[in-house]
Amino acid sequence: MTKTKKPTARELPLVKRRIEALLDKTEANGCTPGEAAAAFEKAEELVAKYKLDPDTFRWPSKPSTPFGSARSGPGASKQPPTTASSRGRGIGRLAERLIVEHPDWTYRRIAEEVNRQIEGATASEKSMRWYASQMRKRGDAISGRRKKQA
Repeated sequence: MTKTKKPTARELPLVKRRIEALLDKTEANGCTPGEAAAAFEKAEELVAKYKLDPDTFRWPSKPSTPFGSARSGPGASKQPPTTASSRGRGIGRLAERLIVEHPDWTYRRIAEEVNRQIEGATASEKSMRWYASQMRKRGDAISGRRKKQA
């Protein structure tokens, strides 16, 4: 949670210059969409943190980027994701379920099944090994697998 405070008389010009510099980082000025979005959000955060009037700044249009939050406009509050399942496609959950349900399958076979069931998934044998490793670290009881002998 961001603490709100008024800047001191010494800090105020510095904070305002920093916000203006962040707002100058736009795609039109040569930034990538991700950099522009990050700068825009940081400017919003600073305006809220220091309780400044957003109307005193010249706000560019919201950067177009596939990443970042769905917030819009200065001073909009951050909303945490509602559920973990809304974040991804469920590859990890499916991989972990298949690792437990099919101890006789190789990691390659599990990766192929994940890719078949989830559109656009690019799971690999290595990523399935990573999921199994994470499960072992959590203390889940999973059987060990051996590489297929050629």
